[in-house]
Parts: sequence; C-alpha cells; structure tokens
Amino acid sequence: MTERELYLIRALSEANAPSGFEDETVRVARAAIGDVCDVEEDHLRNLYLYRRKHTGDKPVLMLDAHSDEVGFMVHSIRPSGTLRVVPLGGWNRSTLPGTRVMIRNREGRWIPGVIAAKPPHFMSAAEKERTGAPEIRDLSIDVGAASAAEAAEVFGIRIGEPVVPDTPFRYDGERGLLFGKAFDCRIGVAALLEVMRRIADEDLSVDVVGALSVQEEVGERGCKVTTNRIRPDAALVFEGCPADDTFGEPYAMQTRLKNGPMIRFMDTSVICNPRFVRYALDLAKQQRIPVQAAVREGGGNDAAIIQSQLLGAPAIVLGVPVRYIHTPACIAAAADYEATVSLALALIRALNRSVIASF
Repeated sequence: MTERELYLIRALSEANAPSGFEDETVRVARAAIGDVCDVEEDHLRNLYLYRRKHTGDKPVLMLDAHSDEVGFMVHSIRPSGTLRVVPLGGWNRSTLPGTRVMIRNREGRWIPGVIAAKPPHFMSAAEKERTGAPEIRDLSIDVGAASAAEAAEVFGIRIGEPVVPDTPFRYDGERGLLFGKAFDCRIGVAALLEVMRRIADEDLSVDVVGALSVQEEVGERGCKVTTNRIRPDAALVFEGCPADDTFGEPYAMQTRLKNGPMIRFMDTSVICNPRFVRYALDLAKQQRIPVQAAVREGGGNDAAIIQSQLLGAPAIVLGVPVRYIHTPACIAAAADYEATVSLALALIRALNRSVIASF
C-alpha cells in the first residue's frame, strides 16, 4: 500500500459524514481524484467520476461505493443539557454507551461529546442485572452543558445536526492492519478511487463511470439517482462488509480478514447475478487473486438497487472484510483492500460487450 493510498484511507475514515451529510467525504474524494477524472455532483451530494477517455459508444460499467456512514441526528435537547438523538443507519446498540462522539454545531464546528453511561455507583440492583442493548431513544449525549439553554447558546447545539463517533485512524504497518471508523464503506470508496486512478489512461472495452452514492445506510437512496443518471450495462459495487471470523463455527465463516474480498451470492436485499458472480470468482482464480464466496443471511447493499432499476443491469459486490462494522471502531486488512483493487482492475480489463451480454 502506497503512502498516497494510506493517506486517502485515513482522510476518508476520519471524514465526518453520516447519511444525509456526506459533504466531507465528497471533499476528500474530489481532492483525491480531480486531477485524473471529470467530477460532477448532484443536489443529494452524489459524486460522479468520468474518465477523460469516456467515449459514449461502449457498454457502461458503473463502479459504486457509498459515501455515508452510520451516525446520529440531534432530535432534541433535554432540560439537563444532554442530547436526545435518532439513528442514521443500523447501529450495534450494545457498543454505544461510553462512546466518544463529535457533534456539528450551528457554526459548522465539530465539538466533542460522549454517549452517557450511568456509573455503577448510581445503579440499582435491578439495573446492574439488566441485560440487552439500550434503545437509542433512551441514550443521552453529553457535551458538558449544565442546561438546555447552555447547550443551545454556549455550545451551539441545534436540532437536525449530525453526530458521528470520535475515532481516530490508526495503521499498524508491521501487521498490515487498519483501525478506524466508517470502513463501511470508506474502505470501498478508497478502492474505487484507486481503481479510477489506475485506469485513467487505459484503452478499455467499456466506459467506466464511478459513483459515490449517498444515504446507503438508510435505504440505498442515493443509488436510485446515480443508477438512473449513469444507466449502466453492468456494475461493480465496492463495500466494507462484515467479517465473520471472530465468532461462529469455522465451517460457516465466509468473510475472513486477510483472505481477499468477499463476493456474495445473496443477502436480504439482493440475489446478485449468478453468472456474473461465477465469472468474477473464476477470473480471480485464474489471476491468483485471493477471494471469498459468501451467502449472507443479513444485510443489504446498492447492488439491489442497480439490478432492479431500468433494464436490470447485472451487478456484483466486491466487499473488503471489516470486523465490527456499524460500531464506533473497525478493523480491516491492507491486503484485502489491495486484493479488491486488483480484482476490480482484472474485471474491468476483461469485460466487453459480449461478456456482459452473457450474464
């Protein structure tokens, strides 16, 4: 992994951009790719990346990655000065009490806070024995204010503002491990941007268009717009997908760290085009690129939208395994990111009109 790629992954991970507030991801991506691609943006903050070798007379291959992350939105300020929030996306709620967060205030500055955790000294016996994750409506975010008036007037808190985990990025170069937040799907965004950079000057049999779609975590909303604008003939969807190698039975593990990208046959939102899936798995084997096949019993992604819009373009998902997605802290492997980029490049160079027609 180059220093440029590592810097990009760090900047993307530390961008504060939950669903509906993707501006920081967009700024990082523009700065990273604007020298080799023509970049356009719509009112939702979807970002479109066009190769300067775009011809307009070849099959269109869409590269998708979503730019948002799970987060919160300020719902109201309690009399104590703490904040009530609603979720933006599906959190693992058991991980939240005690988490450090950042809240955007009315001046656009991100100020620190913490998701309140009641000290055991003040808990009743029944509270100490209670099990199960708290409801998000029952959580409070504390910025240090002593009253609702102070939270609003001094700290600049107002309803409707975004909240994200305060998780700095770390890279363990000796072991090739990445630690941070929002790897779902910023690790996928980084892979997409790197692929677009590497193919910038290549002569291809497809017109490749990249799209960083918004609001995936709240229902794949941005991808509905990008698909209708790009009108793809086929698509590669980059994701940060949940690794399953730290729990469960070994025989059923299908998304292990340092074993390459996961290509799923299905999840609860989509059955990916099976001919395209098999083609990608066979190509990975031919190219000696590590890859993992998976049948998922949960989750969803933008491939579901791409395959159900317009003429139903075949789509597959290239998922970088990420431990503990939808929590404030994730772990990924540099080797899996690199294998994802390599497989995407191999697919792009192999696809043409007749291959796509065979799907």
